[in-house]
Amino acid sequence: MTVMACVRFRLLPVFLLAVLLAGCHRQGGLAIGDPAPSVTLLDFRGNTVKFPDDFKGKVVLVRFWSVDCGFCNKDRLSDLEHFHQKYKSRRFLPVAVNVGRVEASDERFNRFGHLSYPLLIDEYGLAARRFGVIGLPATFVIDGEGILRAKKTGEAELDELKKFFTTVLNKGDFYEGYF
Repeated sequence: MTVMACVRFRLLPVFLLAVLLAGCHRQGGLAIGDPAPSVTLLDFRGNTVKFPDDFKGKVVLVRFWSVDCGFCNKDRLSDLEHFHQKYKSRRFLPVAVNVGRVEASDERFNRFGHLSYPLLIDEYGLAARRFGVIGLPATFVIDGEGILRAKKTGEAELDELKKFFTTVLNKGDFYEGYF
């Protein structure tokens, strides 16, 4: 056997394994066009929320974050409140999902008491895993039929967030610019 044939023979199993693993492992979780996974979470008042069933017919921006996350801009939750007030008549609803254990008495949540949209708790990260969250923050936009239309891992700027959900609200037309 020649040296070249020996090298090819040894590399063939490595190549085949790489091809098989690439085909079996879906990078990044949900893909655009996938249905949103069904999850049941509690809000900060102890009410059960079933996603996406409780939000049918609405364009939902789901933001996974954590009060302990150093990369998560906590002011984004107030920015989402502004968007909620401006677009709720068009059936837009933000949903913030805190990933990790949280005590009801945790004073860090006092600053979010003014939020009129759902603030949910994913104590064990099960919902985050179902969505394929690989880092916080992560943002997903789900249309009124429960289909994923946009996603972003990492912090999103305000204009980027607005573009995500207004494009879905407008059924694919260009978004409505800045504030």
